[in-house]
Amino acid sequence: MAEYAGIDISRWNTLIDYPTLKKAKIDGKTVKFAMLRFSYGKSRDTLFDAHYKGCRDAGIYVGAYHWLRAKNVTEARDEAQWLVQELRSYELDYPVALDFEDSELLSLGLPKERYTAIVNTFMTVLTKANYYVLLYTNPDCLENYLQISVRRKYDLWLAHWTDKPRDYGQKMWQYAALGSPEEVEKGYATAAGKVDGVTGPVDVNISYVGYARKIREMGKNRPAAGYLVTGTKTVDSTSLAQTQGQLKALGFEVTVTEE
Repeated sequence: MAEYAGIDISRWNTLIDYPTLKKAKIDGKTVKFAMLRFSYGKSRDTLFDAHYKGCRDAGIYVGAYHWLRAKNVTEARDEAQWLVQELRSYELDYPVALDFEDSELLSLGLPKERYTAIVNTFMTVLTKANYYVLLYTNPDCLENYLQISVRRKYDLWLAHWTDKPRDYGQKMWQYAALGSPEEVEKGYATAAGKVDGVTGPVDVNISYVGYARKIREMGKNRPAAGYLVTGTKTVDSTSLAQTQGQLKALGFEVTVTEE
């Protein structure tokens, strides 16, 4: 099985020498890709543009990830639609990943089917926009918060900081995140995760798929043209709620005014 080394970074990774990173090795494998945090909720990561330019200029393949904050399917659809619009001006070699691990979302204690519906709603919007999607999460979320169907439906990027991960059919594995001795003891980090070109700790990954080639051959990550569709309809009060619900289900933003 092929293995490709990479890192994932965000605004917490402030000092990076990208040409040095391009030549760096992780467990003997040259760094090929970087997954960059693009956003969380509907807020942009403040260093995405700098990391994006630095990696692409150095010849490092680039993917993006989004930290999910949506607490229901309506918010998930809204977050995803916002993300699609924000991503349009960027060329991505690797997938767009959904990061499912937000503590506030998990603290709601929703049934597995509702968490799964939130993930499916988000992913559907990205997929329809022609992005290759990837689900980032950990064993706890897979076993206790999501239905098993998500493992079959999406490529999985597994966060499992161990010498040998559990087998969930993952296509990418985040296996280390350098931290302090105290963080390592609590299981929040690992003693590994240092890469040349990056000052400070960094998450390290192995991909079992050559996504750059696969995405290029599939014609993915080329967003379809967007068209703004508006319309008006006059209904009586008894039909108002039903009409609003139908339009929202189709992804419309609904504004009501009295005639």
